[in-house]
Amino acid sequence: MPNPIDLLPVFRAGNLGDLLARYPRGEILACDFYITGAELGAPIPGGYRLGERVVNIDHHAPTARMAREISSTNLALDWRAANPNASAESRQAASQGVVVINHTDCDSILSSGIASCRLDALPAYGSAALAADHTGEENAIADTLQALEPWRDVELSFATLHAVESGAPLPEQAREALVRWRHKRECAAHYVAQGQVTSDGLLAFGILDGEIDGIFFPPLLPDAVLILLAVPKPNERACWIMKLRLGARAPEGFTIHDLHQTDFDRAYGGRWNAGSNARAGGTTIPPAQYAEEVRRRLAHAADVAGTH
Repeated sequence: MPNPIDLLPVFRAGNLGDLLARYPRGEILACDFYITGAELGAPIPGGYRLGERVVNIDHHAPTARMAREISSTNLALDWRAANPNASAESRQAASQGVVVINHTDCDSILSSGIASCRLDALPAYGSAALAADHTGEENAIADTLQALEPWRDVELSFATLHAVESGAPLPEQAREALVRWRHKRECAAHYVAQGQVTSDGLLAFGILDGEIDGIFFPPLLPDAVLILLAVPKPNERACWIMKLRLGARAPEGFTIHDLHQTDFDRAYGGRWNAGSNARAGGTTIPPAQYAEEVRRRLAHAADVAGTH
């Protein structure tokens, strides 16, 4: 039998002590969320081991090892390759543990499915996770699972994945969610086609009418090093949600952290390749002024790196 998958409440970073207290026995495989201080544990194929019972299979640790195009699903594939005895057929019942996630996007579902042995360790899953997290390219598995994230329904996600792979009709909820997801992708393409989001070969910038996922834009703006999107905050006049994402032309080794965003926008937070100021309430800095500051910092970082 595969290990069970538990869905925890959403949080930015997990606490090792809380996990150990919640699961007092057995191995804990924490997938696609960062455990505070995980990088201080022992590096292993697939992530980091913390003590005797916890493995963090996750790409969010603030380390050079994770600051690249890799997702938790790719790490789960590495973990399975290094642990052939993890397969459901070869594992003893006494060695069973639990797989935990705290959200249900494509990367969480696939990484937890692989780590639990509910899914086979297929390279196609790694490609889907990269499309969902990094490249933004159309991918049947990635698009369908990403569309279902707001439902936070693990079983619905796995049933939908099975339908995608077998060619069976999608569950009704998944079918409706995918229509909305594809509409958002079309909206992103429209913004670019109409010149509402444009690139100068370094920074792509645009002011949007409403919320849209930044992941759709890298394949539409292939010459951009960085993509900046401004979205008006609902019901708050002159307040803006600013989204940043590395573009397809970002040089190896360059990260958004190199811009030191919090020096001028304390609300900003995020990973090496994407982030926003949404969680901390946005900013009142006008979008054009914000973009000029980002462009200045980006040009300086590019000059230092010798890429501009």
